This record gives sequence, C-alpha cells and structure tokens, in this order.
Amino acid sequence: MIRLVSEATFIGIITLILGKIIIELLVKEDINNKNSIIKKPKGVYCAFFLTGFLLHFIIEYIGINCWYCDKKCRVRIKRFIA
Repeated sequence: MIRLVSEATFIGIITLILGKIIIELLVKEDINNKNSIIKKPKGVYCAFFLTGFLLHFIIEYIGINCWYCDKKCRVRIKRFIA
C-alpha cells in the first residue's frame, strides 16, 4: 500500500509540474491591471495533483498497469519495434 501511495504521489507531482508549465505558457496574467480579463484559475494546481494522484489509483484498480507491464506485452512491443 505504501508503494502504491508513493507511486501515486509521484504521478501527481509530475502531472502538477506539467500542468503548471502549460498554464504558465498559455495564460499570461497582467499583474499591474487588476481588471485583467484573463486570470489564472484558483486551485488549478491542486486539481492537477489530485487528477494525477487519483488517476493512478484508478489505473491500478482497473488493472491497466498489470496489463501494460505484463511480460507478454513487453515481448510483443519488442517484436513490434525490432
């Protein structure tokens, strides 16, 4: 269980970092103009982390991780790439 929580936390942090980079690139907030039309949404960084964190738990529960990491799947990928 500790391993699953640490993996989910790591995935949540990666999702947070990628989301923050994308938001910073796409949304320009004018600090001097308080009536700026485009503002960064509040709580979006928390939402990014929770999305990655919860998505990892869902993927583990459904079994997609086991299917993807299965030896047969890896062998098929090696055959496809080679």
